[in-house]
Order: sequence, then C-alpha cells, then structure tokens
Amino acid sequence: MIDSRSDMILRNVIGPAAALFALALLSGCASGPIPGRLVMPNQAPQPVTMKYESSLFGGSGTLSTELPGGERYAGKYVLMPYASDHHIVCTLAGTQGNSMTCRFKLNEPGIGPDKGGTGNCQLSQGGFIDATF
Repeated sequence: MIDSRSDMILRNVIGPAAALFALALLSGCASGPIPGRLVMPNQAPQPVTMKYESSLFGGSGTLSTELPGGERYAGKYVLMPYASDHHIVCTLAGTQGNSMTCRFKLNEPGIGPDKGGTGNCQLSQGGFIDATF
C-alpha cells in the first residue's frame, strides 16, 4: 500500500520527470520544407515543396511531396555521412505507380536536412526536381 508521503513523491517527482522525457522525445524530431523546382519535358518549370521529418535520433527520416499533377510521393531516407558525393539517397514511391530517386548533399552531413543543402530528384516518368534548402 502506498502511503500519502510516497504518493506525494510519485506526483511531484515522477510526474514532472515523465513530462520532461515526453517533451524531449517530441522535440528530438526535426521537420521542415525543402523548396524545389520541378522541370518536366516540354513544360515550364514549377515550384514544388518537399517535406522532411527526421527520426528521433536523426539518422534517418521520411521525405514526401505532391507534384502539381496530384501524384504524392513518400519514402524513407538514411543519412550516409561518409559518402563521398551525397549524404542522403532515397527512393520515393508515387501514388500513381511512379517513383523518384533523390540525392542530397547536406551542408552538415551528420546533422540531416535541418542545416540545409542541395539536391536533385529524378522522376521515373521523366523530368527532375532541383532543390536548394
């Protein structure tokens, strides 16, 4: 049986500690936009915005976008900090059967997209997205 003193300790110490732990978990995931330019054959370039969300520990995450034609793309990325030319390489699956392969060179390879970089995504149906963030 828990006495009133033990109950007070649980409420005043354990409760705030659990809240701080939950807050740390939630703030550990970074997310944000990656602005880009979609270039399709025989069409004028159009702005697009990709979105990334880093995992809890930052070594991986998800990348997604929706192109002007309505197809949505999503997939997972993994940081490759020791790669000589690119730090993120991933393939995104489209909702209409297409795909895109993205390669990003990050400004700070061990950090992830948060600190910016440049990249290119090749679309399976032709065309590409250039991004600077």
